[in-house]
Amino acid sequence: MVLGPVTVKDWITVIGVLATFGVAMANLIHSIRSTRKTAFVNTVTASRLRWIDSLRDKVSEFIAVTVALLDPDGVAPRRDAASLLRERDTLKHQIILHLNPNDPEDQRIRELVDRVSGPTSRGGDSDQLRLLLEELRSATQIYLKKEWTRVKKESVAGPLMP
Repeated sequence: MVLGPVTVKDWITVIGVLATFGVAMANLIHSIRSTRKTAFVNTVTASRLRWIDSLRDKVSEFIAVTVALLDPDGVAPRRDAASLLRERDTLKHQIILHLNPNDPEDQRIRELVDRVSGPTSRGGDSDQLRLLLEELRSATQIYLKKEWTRVKKESVAGPLMP
């Protein structure tokens, strides 16, 4: 097989093939990076949403159990105080473990949970406890709204550094 001289047309064809290959490789690399970033953002977002739901559930259960401890004529007679106290303490620790030990807003929620726990163990003033529970609920609402806003921003822009 004898090949003739290489013409300009042959060089243009080779350059076109190489350019197409280069563009295809760049597109492949971009697609892989984009897919990885999207998967990461989706994983982080889903995890944050589960964490938000879990914290909301724990705080609401904590408040409900504490209210049951304050109401001797309500739920408490059907459940002994010791099991309610045990459940309240378990929820307290679960809430604390959900929180960042270095964030002031997280620590505000922890402080309120601790302040509520003490008097319910000693039969404290129910009016004061109800106010503390409302304060805990409000602080948690503000905190969860902030986290929800953060999740929405991350889902659009990618991970945000604190």
